[in-house]
Amino acid sequence: MNNNTPATNGKSAGNAFLIPIFGAVALIITCAVYIIYKLAQQQVAEKWADYDECGWS
Repeated sequence: MNNNTPATNGKSAGNAFLIPIFGAVALIITCAVYIIYKLAQQQVAEKWADYDECGWS
């Protein structure tokens, strides 16, 4: 049982090449979403900062 056909060799080599690329893209997207979330959270905090003293927050 020899499973080293050209079709399976090329496919597995391609998948091994794509997995780190997809991981890197997922990491970049996750970092971008985190940064956008933190910036939006900061803007909301600044918007409602005037209401800290009056008890509305």
